[in-house]
Amino acid sequence: MTMTKQIKSIAAAGVVIPCLLFLAACGLQASTGASGGVAGTLARLEPLTANCHGPVNAYDGVDVSVSGRKPTLIRNRLQAAHDLADQVAACGGYMKVVAFSNGAAETFTLGEAQFPTSSGTETARLIQANNAETDLLNEVEDTLPKALRQLHAGGTDVLAQLTLARQFAEQRPGGKLYVELATDGISTTKPVVMNTPDFTKKAARLAAEHALLPKLASASVRIVGVGQTAGAKRPSTTRINALTTFYELACRRSGADCQVTTDYTTGG
Repeated sequence: MTMTKQIKSIAAAGVVIPCLLFLAACGLQASTGASGGVAGTLARLEPLTANCHGPVNAYDGVDVSVSGRKPTLIRNRLQAAHDLADQVAACGGYMKVVAFSNGAAETFTLGEAQFPTSSGTETARLIQANNAETDLLNEVEDTLPKALRQLHAGGTDVLAQLTLARQFAEQRPGGKLYVELATDGISTTKPVVMNTPDFTKKAARLAAEHALLPKLASASVRIVGVGQTAGAKRPSTTRINALTTFYELACRRSGADCQVTTDYTTGG
């Protein structure tokens, strides 16, 4: 798809992205391309191999509900996917990237890729992994406009993505599960509705204690961008504290190693 067509396609999906900003978003895969050459690929991926303890199965979810349909948020959420893809490329394994909104049924696969775990020399493996990553990120960006058109924008269900991540892991045994959900975290659908005034920190604790959660023992779960919405007014500190409290407690109850952040800081 040409750049012009892709801009028109995303605009038609209800996301108006200024040209320069969209170029920045499309440039997420630039660091994986040929411009850096072999030296650039190795400089980017070799340090990340220190975090590897075998192959990785990664499930990355990009929230595209109406509260996230802002160019800068889309760019940040795609960047989070890019950072996770770097880690999977370094370790080898498999990665699936989805867009989601208000439920398991409102989930759209943006792309998936297999990353080599061996290929003669380590240098050859990392070069092949870099090529796989470039193809995956191109596919994600090419597919995103279609997801924005097809997915219902009027709600968010983050917990459903944890269940889908568990199902993904069951289909791919033999690798450590990494889950990353780039979302404002404000669930608007049952079982836990968070966009109401009564969702306080106390209510968040209670909801986390009783929520039905998948078993994610030994998985690494990151929920990033919590509280960052497309609206002009950011949620209050009190609301953001309630959100992070819920996800930290719920995630721990699932048995996972958890990180919940209000930004998109790269994590190992």
